[in-house]
Amino acid sequence: MISTMQAIISTYTKRFQVREPYFKEFPPEDLSLVVVIPAYKEPNIDITLNSLGKCRSTSGSVEVICVVNAPLDASEAVLKINQECIRQIQEWKTQHPEHFIQVKVIREEALPKKKAGAGLARKIGMDEALCRWGLLGKNGPILCLDADCEVSEQYLAAAEKAFQDPSLDLGHFMFEHRYKNEPKPALASGIIQYELHLRCYIQGLKRAGYPFAIHTVGSCMAVRAATYARSGGMNSRRAGEDFYFMHKLLPVVKFSYLDATVFPSSRASDRVPFGTGRAQLDFLGGDSMAKESYHPDIYACLKELFTQIPLIYEQEPDKWQLPVPLKEVLAIVEFQERVQQLKRESTTKASFLKKFWQWFDGFLVLKLTHHLRDRFFPNLPVSRSAQQILASDSPDLQDPEPANLLAFFRKRDAFYSSMG
Repeated sequence: MISTMQAIISTYTKRFQVREPYFKEFPPEDLSLVVVIPAYKEPNIDITLNSLGKCRSTSGSVEVICVVNAPLDASEAVLKINQECIRQIQEWKTQHPEHFIQVKVIREEALPKKKAGAGLARKIGMDEALCRWGLLGKNGPILCLDADCEVSEQYLAAAEKAFQDPSLDLGHFMFEHRYKNEPKPALASGIIQYELHLRCYIQGLKRAGYPFAIHTVGSCMAVRAATYARSGGMNSRRAGEDFYFMHKLLPVVKFSYLDATVFPSSRASDRVPFGTGRAQLDFLGGDSMAKESYHPDIYACLKELFTQIPLIYEQEPDKWQLPVPLKEVLAIVEFQERVQQLKRESTTKASFLKKFWQWFDGFLVLKLTHHLRDRFFPNLPVSRSAQQILASDSPDLQDPEPANLLAFFRKRDAFYSSMG
């Protein structure tokens, strides 16, 4: 396996912009997991490290790579917070010298201004994790976490157990925002509605029949090292890197939810252009869209398409009876032309469907969703959207309280994840 992993890594480093390894020392022979934590302007990384430290032990050792980062023009205030982050990491290491978790630090505080962000920081850490596995010649898992998260006690053990299946390439932990622990009522209300929106979208797409309706929270991802390299590694987007990374892989690899939970922060943040922190900031600022979700009629419309995809290889989609909004949005993405092109490039139905879903990925589905929203089905308050999504199979659930609806959606997500 050593020569195979070295060849995979060599190909990856030649094709993509990869830095020289930061750590030259050989990893522990019993290494079982590598966790990557980007940290930019993070004043309380000790909470995350303490949470990891309370996890049930694994059969092997664990390395945690913290990527403390900042753009080239970072202010003194940001660098001061980063220095406090470094201090907390070093203190944790001093207090836990014999722990099965070994924490390592990469410090990159002069990143190009145009590229500095979550994607590049995550890529730096994941590239280093790949090198760590390469030194051992093992195709081990790389876990992504954030420096404002806590995890359940089975977090590490669950990942180790899941990736003992050699066919598993990609995983995603359960997630819950601990809104009951949020002292600010406005932030608690905001995160309930934001998480409910995320779950409405995934549940809506499931009901529509989209086969890759999977959560894509960056702090919950896990990927096998060789799969990471073969896919071209993490992108350098300033935000949304998790969404693009997972949807690039989902149509072509084996995926599973992992039986543990990540608890992301509920805080507001201006560090990224969109995502949880930005949504909370918008909520506090009174942005009405921060309290809304997509109209369920969008999912009903998409269902008209997804239910016919199994027939697409034998039938011409221009003969299908589709709703006018759907016909309009498919014309925009040149659906008919692209299907014909993919058919010409495929020798079997299986190869065609594989190529089709790689094209009709999560980003394109989101693009169509936004077009349908803007042209035909305006957003609804998130609680109304949630109630209407549930009405088809849970007509008795009329509770308008967002927190109660969120609890129900969490149970639904847990049910679907247990089914594989």
